[in-house]
Amino acid sequence: MKKRIVLNVTTSADWRRRPVGIVRVEREIIKAVRARFDSSVVPVYFDRYESRFKSIKSKFFADIVSDAWVLSDDPDNDAGNVRGQLCRFNAQDNDTFVTVGSDWSFRVPDAVEKLYGPKRVMVSALYDLIPLIYPEFTPTREFYDQFDYHYRKLAIQAKSIFAISETSAETLREFWRERQLIDVPQINVIPLASFVRTDADEPLTESDKKDLASMHNGEPYILYVSTIEPRKNHQILIDIWRDLHAERGPNCPKLIMVGMKGWGSDDLVRSATRMNAFAAGKIIFKEGLSDRLLKELYRRCFFSVFPSYFEGWGLAATEAASFGKVCVVANNSALNEATNGVMPSYHPLDFPGWKVEIDRLLDDRSYRETLETKIASQNFSRNWRDFGRDFCETML
Repeated sequence: MKKRIVLNVTTSADWRRRPVGIVRVEREIIKAVRARFDSSVVPVYFDRYESRFKSIKSKFFADIVSDAWVLSDDPDNDAGNVRGQLCRFNAQDNDTFVTVGSDWSFRVPDAVEKLYGPKRVMVSALYDLIPLIYPEFTPTREFYDQFDYHYRKLAIQAKSIFAISETSAETLREFWRERQLIDVPQINVIPLASFVRTDADEPLTESDKKDLASMHNGEPYILYVSTIEPRKNHQILIDIWRDLHAERGPNCPKLIMVGMKGWGSDDLVRSATRMNAFAAGKIIFKEGLSDRLLKELYRRCFFSVFPSYFEGWGLAATEAASFGKVCVVANNSALNEATNGVMPSYHPLDFPGWKVEIDRLLDDRSYRETLETKIASQNFSRNWRDFGRDFCETML
């Protein structure tokens, strides 16, 4: 019987906006597996109405993988069109079941167990265990229970697990040790990738140019790329910009924060938009930007920042480094891994440290260029094709 790679594409199929975080990584894995194994791939989708996996028709699978899928004009309604493209799925003995999306929400291991019994067929993923170690940074306590159940279940059911960082891998090993789970699967760390600077990038569209002009008129700016939610710690930057604007007035640099507004962000955004610095155009929120425009923002920024309380990796920090830009990071979790340990780093609550560092990077060109030289000596050229290749060769 021919070996098959059953590929769970539920998370990507449900996401019709520009990909971020887990969605971006899952889509890159899907593309790599599809390109490398072709006819051996069986795409499946978890039908929540029937609590079981179903096969996806091949043409529709191609649509999900395409770039057009994440550029929907009506993402909420379009996401509901998937069920009409499904058909019956039959498990086979030689299957490897690859599932690397947001699996904890739907008890995916239980659905796989119904298909294959106790046999270990799952290649699963670990991004972070934030709901377990920082449950206050999740919308409800339900996330703690979901993650606790999910990663206990993977301990006895997964064939192997892909982790995005050594930091994340060690948190899962510790989680299993604390719960006295012994016969656990191997965890393989496959670092994430980023944009790579090239001279052949697509030119900006007229819409991109209009967006760029609304943000950047030649003034220096600092960039933070992240979903806006409490864990990402935008608050410390808002507080710093209050001081910077009071001290520097019209010479205050802009703070451009790119990312969709997530849960718990309303009060922060509402407060920031009432600030004098915001009224003066020194604090800018943007979302839904194209990759073309995001690359341009990295190229032109003075430097970037990433003060998050905890990250399983910290993709935007790696992206900044790939453009040769300094990224001041929080001195916790995987952010030092994501930047090869060459970036200035501070505790996420160290207001004086962050403020002094930002002032120095703004005013001391020699210091900033010394850091940029250090970044240039590192290898930040890993792209998504490299990541996809490593995933296929390591996990499959």
